[in-house]
Amino acid sequence: MDRMTSMETSMTKMKEMMKQMLEHSQSQPNTLQIANEMWNSVQPVLQAQRILLKSTTTLIWNS
Repeated sequence: MDRMTSMETSMTKMKEMMKQMLEHSQSQPNTLQIANEMWNSVQPVLQAQRILLKSTTTLIWNS
């Protein structure tokens, strides 16, 4: 294999690796998506706590 063919092969491999890195970085969720997922997963717990607090407060005031 001559130098030119070797260099072309190396460049092709590097180009493919760069393409894979770009695809991988684009598939990662951004911070806004992560924050939204966290908020959506915590929201039911917060709502349940509010309901529990209201019912507890109502029981205390009605006693």
